[in-house]
Amino acid sequence: MAKIGFTLEPLFHDTGIPLAIMGVLVVFLALAVLVIFIQRLPYIMERLEPRAPSSAAPAPPVVSATNELPEELVVVITAAVAAALDRPHRIVRIRGLTPTDMAWSMEGRSQHHQSHRIRPRGN
Repeated sequence: MAKIGFTLEPLFHDTGIPLAIMGVLVVFLALAVLVIFIQRLPYIMERLEPRAPSSAAPAPPVVSATNELPEELVVVITAAVAAALDRPHRIVRIRGLTPTDMAWSMEGRSQHHQSHRIRPRGN
């Protein structure tokens, strides 16, 4: 019978473990360069963008009288937020929900109600 020779020698030549290690090192080096670039990107963009003169402070947004909420409602909402959060907060905008905002919840409610089987009441 012929003997089958088994050796680990091919693993340590040009196409074995050294090539795999070299490939892993190249990938990790490329990832490290990418991480450093992404970390430095805000600084690079800041230097490339021309700075606008900051002599005048931006004007606060003007709220039209038709969009304004009653002061009592704003006070109640602010008190509710303060009671719920127990930490410093800043309310940026208060607005009512529109049918567009509620479309998914309305559809879910509709699907839920349609999933129930109506049973006729018998005597």
